[in-house]
Amino acid sequence: MTKKFVEEAPYHPGYEDAGFKSSTSPVAAELDSFRKSNSRYLNFANVIVDFCASEQLKHSLK
Repeated sequence: MTKKFVEEAPYHPGYEDAGFKSSTSPVAAELDSFRKSNSRYLNFANVIVDFCASEQLKHSLK
């Protein structure tokens, strides 16, 4: 019976990732916070690398 409902269900493009905005899984919330924290650390590391590369370029041009 359920298979029949699935076959007859209309397809609505754009609703593949639909979810409830008011409810969030605790695991998903924790993963999201880790992802944001990791992104901040990587962005800061990129700033350090860019600074070191620019300093090295300054010294090699002298």
